[in-house]
Amino acid sequence: MERAIKEIASSSELANLYQDIAKNLLEQTNLNNQNYLFLISLEKSLSYFADEVFEKVQSGDHEAITNFSCKVKWKSLANNPAIQNIIIPEITHGGVIDCIHSYQMLLIAPKRDDLISSDSSIDLKKLNELLDRSYRWISLLRKNLDEC
Repeated sequence: MERAIKEIASSSELANLYQDIAKNLLEQTNLNNQNYLFLISLEKSLSYFADEVFEKVQSGDHEAITNFSCKVKWKSLANNPAIQNIIIPEITHGGVIDCIHSYQMLLIAPKRDDLISSDSSIDLKKLNELLDRSYRWISLLRKNLDEC
């Protein structure tokens, strides 16, 4: 399925499409059951964006990275010295990729009724901030790759 989609559209178009889906999910009023869909869409966007970056940076073996998970793709791309200073902060603790993974774990984790409050809740503000950070990161990397 994934291969058929890649034949129809480029990686950059798919990255933009999934980012738009994530944005549209946030704009809907009833987000209670859509947090996970938002995170999956954003992760998919960043996965296709990793493919786009790989196509520009590594002109050879493109098939090697497309089968990896999003996080592994970005770790592989972080080995490139030309772009590693832009990628490493976003795959380490507190970065976009790390936040997506930790938010997904929070949504999957069972709810504890014995806790009165928790500071680890996922609200609309955090998701909007995550989307904005991903927009800035993608824009910065695209500008860097286009100039080099």
